[in-house]
This record gives sequence, structure tokens and C-alpha cells, in this order.
Amino acid sequence: AVASLVPGRREEWVARAARAGTRVFGDTGWDETGRWDLAALPDLEHCEAFLPNAEEAMRYTRTSCPRAAARALAEKVPLAVVTLGAEGAYAVDGATGETAEVPAIEVAALDPTGAGDVFVAGFVTGTLAGWPLTDRLAFAGLTAALSVQEFGGSLSAPGWAEVAAWWKYVRECPDQDPEALRRYAFLCPLLPAPVRPWPLRRAVPTIGFRHPV
Repeated sequence: AVASLVPGRREEWVARAARAGTRVFGDTGWDETGRWDLAALPDLEHCEAFLPNAEEAMRYTRTSCPRAAARALAEKVPLAVVTLGAEGAYAVDGATGETAEVPAIEVAALDPTGAGDVFVAGFVTGTLAGWPLTDRLAFAGLTAALSVQEFGGSLSAPGWAEVAAWWKYVRECPDQDPEALRRYAFLCPLLPAPVRPWPLRRAVPTIGFRHPV
């Protein structure tokens, strides 16, 4: 389950779900109170992972570096994941001390709506599949990068077909960085055979307007 943590508000379902064995991943937004107090996020104690962006993480931990913020958060939650925008993401496993960092994929962004939610969904997918921490970060960043190339929120979230088409495309592009390709090699046994070339044409959300009578 993914819980949106709001300062000063406790959601009873989070504690019940955690007690029943649900793995809870915590996300958050801008603290409108301006306090930036981790104690004001009571449901954080029930979360397996906390995934703020860099600015949120630094404000909550009173640090000036997102990586230092991630290390500080890992003292409060088993797994801290800080998104770094164009720099990628950084994670710290509080139990083992393992760290991982994956750079972002350069894309032509059309609409960032929902990219953070897609990142969390990608990370949850990798976690439930038991992937190594670096692979989870890479997959989350990849799915978020693919989503911003489309318009809309949930409609822009990529499926396996989009990921497969992208992976086939980048492997066939000349002058690719071999190290970058190796970072995503874990996808090979997971993806279906691509049936359409990249880029795929996606449905575009439209809004109808009534003409004044």
C-alpha cells in the first residue's frame, strides 16, 4: 500500500494495514504548515519505505544535502529513497547500511503530472519482486521518465509494452554508453517481446468544452 503522509494527520487504516502484514510505502507533499517536523508524520513509523523528493527530505532533516538527508531519514524508517529530479534518485537501507544511486534518464519532458506517483509505483513493483536496491531505483526512474513524455497523469504511466519498446530501441541506438545499458540489463528476462517500435503512440486525454448558448 502507498500512504500519502500529511503533517498532523493520522490515518487509522495505515496502522491496521501494517499490523495485518501489509507493506506500506510512504509518500508526502509540501508541508503547508512550514514546520517540517517528522514527528508530525505519525504514520511514518508504520512505513517500510519513505520516498520524499530532495527538497522535502532536506527540510525534514534540516540538512543541506539530499544524500545526507537520506541517511538521516534511514534512522527513522527502514528504507529512505530521495528523488533528485534531473540527477536521479538516492536510497539508503537503514537495516543494512546499503546505499544506491541511479542517474536520471534524459528525456524530452512534455508533462510531469503524476511522475512522482509513477516513480513510487515502479519502486513498489521492484520491491515486491525482490529486486536489488539499485534495480528498483533504476526501474522507478525509468518508468517516471517514460511517463513525462506523455500528457496526463494516470494515462501517461507506462506498461510493460512501453518499457519493452524503449529497451529494444535504446539497445539498437548507436553510441550508447555500455555502462548505462548494463544498468538496465536486469530487464531482459522480464520484458515481453516488443510488438511495436518506439515511440509508441498513446491515447491523449482530451477535455470537451461546451459552447455558450
